Amino acid sequence: MGSPADETGRSENETQHRVTLTKGFWLAKTETTQGQWERLMGGNPSEFKGAELPVETVSWDDAQEYLVKMNSQDSLPSGWKWVLPSEAQWEYACRAGTETTYAGDLDEMAWYEENSGSKTNPVGMKKANAWGLYDMHGNVCEWSMDYKGEYESGFATDPTG
Repeated sequence: MGSPADETGRSENETQHRVTLTKGFWLAKTETTQGQWERLMGGNPSEFKGAELPVETVSWDDAQEYLVKMNSQDSLPSGWKWVLPSEAQWEYACRAGTETTYAGDLDEMAWYEENSGSKTNPVGMKKANAWGLYDMHGNVCEWSMDYKGEYESGFATDPTG
């Protein structure tokens, strides 16, 4: 988790360290779309409108309310529930087994300032990472259960912010 000190675009609080995750987790293949959000929440807070666009301008508390409704209406196997991933789970899923700056070629995998047209774009249109997850880089920022803060140095097991 984290990044080497010489990585382009690295923040000072991203001390690279080894992490072990001891519990399995699932992650959606794409960001939550506005269509999904609107069906469950009854409204759409997004600035850029479109059913297949990622929902944006959503607070962490809004995301928690969405997950409460997901858990009441979309049952999962016993012992599982809809939650945001931890920062460590998100980074693990994003990197998909790679140790490079991005989990592949950024232009092929991400919408960002230089190629997005200064707007969000439909989810799942760029190349997925090695684990079949789309839009892990760019398009919109993702929430995690914990905050992104100063990373621990050394080894960590199931870290939380």
